[in-house]
Amino acid sequence: MKKSVITIGTFDGVHKGHQVILNKTVKIAKEQNLKSIVISFEKPFKNVPGLITDKKEKIDILSSFEVDEILLFPVNKKIISITAEKFFESILIKKLNVKHLVVGYDCTFGKDRQGNVDWLKKNVKKYGIELTVIRPVKIENKIISSSAVRELLEKSDVENASKMLNRIFGFDGTHITGNRIGRTLGFPTINIKTDKNKLLPRGVFACTVADKNFDIYKGVLNIGLRPSVKIKEHNLSVEVHLLNFSGVWKSRYIKVYINKFIRKEQKFKNIEELKKAIKKDVLKAEAAFITYFSVRN
Repeated sequence: MKKSVITIGTFDGVHKGHQVILNKTVKIAKEQNLKSIVISFEKPFKNVPGLITDKKEKIDILSSFEVDEILLFPVNKKIISITAEKFFESILIKKLNVKHLVVGYDCTFGKDRQGNVDWLKKNVKKYGIELTVIRPVKIENKIISSSAVRELLEKSDVENASKMLNRIFGFDGTHITGNRIGRTLGFPTINIKTDKNKLLPRGVFACTVADKNFDIYKGVLNIGLRPSVKIKEHNLSVEVHLLNFSGVWKSRYIKVYINKFIRKEQKFKNIEELKKAIKKDVLKAEAAFITYFSVRN
């Protein structure tokens, strides 16, 4: 079996810090004629409010770095109970023939997170394995991490979250039939079903939407409980009103990129107040896009 250079991590979000690790892994593989392998876990070992990237997103983004192989491990009792030593010897050495390891400064694996950077430094030498530890990547003196991205998303700060991710934060979804309330207000919406494990910010946002043909549309996104509307169940709703769009949305698949926060979701006294608020949201979104795209062109 060809010798390999391996990186290990959960890689939730595949943020800017992760990208440095992945680029270094691929670089070493090419320079030393090794096979590049990413070992990732489906979700963090600790409880988190949601995933920045679902399974498909993570694999798609990891694949874009042109690694030779991606191994996605489930987080179950077997994985949680395996010791760092056994994981290291049985998987990295015997199965994957590792020659070089590239890890982040906060990398952990194995039971009780025994396999940290200090553990690796003590153990790689006896197997003749090289170790590269990537230092933390920062933005404005703040360390980029999955936890930091989650905190920003929970605050609906999508712009700074996107800076840490080095791409516009978004999500995949499926077009579903809603209560058809938006069209009665004069603002028809596309109702979207998303992965239940996906962490989504709450509020009203300017967004861009792609269909199955990757045609792009501008819109106003609302993620919340719709407190101003009389419905039986106020479950989390994800819906988009497209700007300057007429006709029927036919694509079942939909990709949403969240560009800018407009406001928090709020309860209005009556439908007329809600209509006025939506009109303001549309105007703010249109203004946001003028600024957003002019700054980037």
